[in-house]
Amino acid sequence: MSGRLEIRDLRVAYDRAIAVSVDHLGVAPGTLATVIGANGAGKSTLINAIANWSRAAPRLSGAITVDGEDFSRVSACDRARRGVVLVPEGRGVFMGLTVEENLRAGVGAARGAGGRAYSLADVYDLFPRLYERRHNAGAALSGGERQMLAIARALRMAPRLLLLDEPSIGLAPRLVALLLATIRTLVDGGLTVLLVEQNVVAALEVTDVLYLLERGRLIAGGTVAAMRDDPRIIAAYLGGGHG
Repeated sequence: MSGRLEIRDLRVAYDRAIAVSVDHLGVAPGTLATVIGANGAGKSTLINAIANWSRAAPRLSGAITVDGEDFSRVSACDRARRGVVLVPEGRGVFMGLTVEENLRAGVGAARGAGGRAYSLADVYDLFPRLYERRHNAGAALSGGERQMLAIARALRMAPRLLLLDEPSIGLAPRLVALLLATIRTLVDGGLTVLLVEQNVVAALEVTDVLYLLERGRLIAGGTVAAMRDDPRIIAAYLGGGHG
């Protein structure tokens, strides 16, 4: 099983301001780890740094390894080719292409990525709605369908490590539950996933390991069973009365 992530002494800075400072974060193979935190805590900055992707130009330092390979100086494109695949917030799909054309685009670049190469049949089994909409353009899809398509495209890239930034944002509760259950199915099948999520209650139902980020720093982490009882999580995310 592949996809072991280790981060040591990661710093992400914009000019003189340090946005993220993480001494250590680890994700074991075949595990779903979730990073939670308030708006502005640095969750997206952290996950984007792992993929080496940003709309700005931050200064990055520290060590990022996947299965023991040093990715610290590897470009975003090469990280994706080597199996570190990000689905950014915003459900990036090719709006002018059909669902099936989206799923075929860029697959050749994933050869040698090291993860499971999901076929069209595989992703249609996971997301039957995409099969129904396979001849429709990305622009004609609903928000939930675009999120399914974005994840399905990532799976076609043969990820060793799948990075998901706020996949549930803007979705109805029923779709959130369906999407997270599908992610759990992928993890149970051996995929390693690092998820950034604001819907903490829903994420707790599928997550193995939980990290709490505050002002760019990890202030707590552990199994979900242990973290459910953390007073900081109870107070901020579980309504103060969750036991």
